[in-house]
Amino acid sequence: MQVVRPGRMAEENSEYPKFRGETWQNYSLERTATRNIVVFGQTGAGKSSIINMLAGSGVAEVSDSASGCTSSNKRYSIPREDNNYTFWDTPGLNEDREGSVSSQAAVQGLLKLVNDQGVNLLMYCIRGRLVNIIRVNYDLFWGIICRENVPIVLVVTGLEGKRGMDEWWRENEKAIKKMKMVFAGHACITSWKGRENVNETVYNESTEKVWEMVRAHCRPIPWFMPPEWPNKARKEVMDYMVGYKSCSL
Repeated sequence: MQVVRPGRMAEENSEYPKFRGETWQNYSLERTATRNIVVFGQTGAGKSSIINMLAGSGVAEVSDSASGCTSSNKRYSIPREDNNYTFWDTPGLNEDREGSVSSQAAVQGLLKLVNDQGVNLLMYCIRGRLVNIIRVNYDLFWGIICRENVPIVLVVTGLEGKRGMDEWWRENEKAIKKMKMVFAGHACITSWKGRENVNETVYNESTEKVWEMVRAHCRPIPWFMPPEWPNKARKEVMDYMVGYKSCSL
């Protein structure tokens, strides 16, 4: 048995609504046969493409449309020499206007996933500009649902056009800190081989980058929700979203 201690609450920014709740007591968890990695991000961030890249085949459906194709949590088991990993492809919490699933349905699905399966690692996928919704999803997934008890890593996709993909991090690190987001690790990648596999070299390098990060930060012990937390989390998520919409007016 190993004790999992509640993580440090991230420093808050007055531009965003508060989500801080009570501190949970420590409790013990047992090692599980597979390590659960929850992959989340906005529609079009490349979540399904990353899973296909890591699996080495097209196991996850990929969509080019704005509405996305992931309408529920989908699991993909990827065995490796060191461990068995289960990647969970999830719909975005912000997909109620353009996406295929409502925010409320996404929240219910994520709470059930964490409650039933436990989580060893969160993988946050983003693409493009650092818009406000990126911080919002960070707060909702890591801050409220997982109470900062799970390691979170960042994967930045769509960088095949940059001369050096890691330049993205150097250019945006200060902005990420200003948004009060902290990550255990990051990987700047491409998850697209390109026409006629023109990006195959950097694609293969990206695959190894992400796997290296997973091996480094995926905990052997999953985190589960305390029994009383799902109902409280639902209320905090909705309160947070109301506060966010009020701040955006």
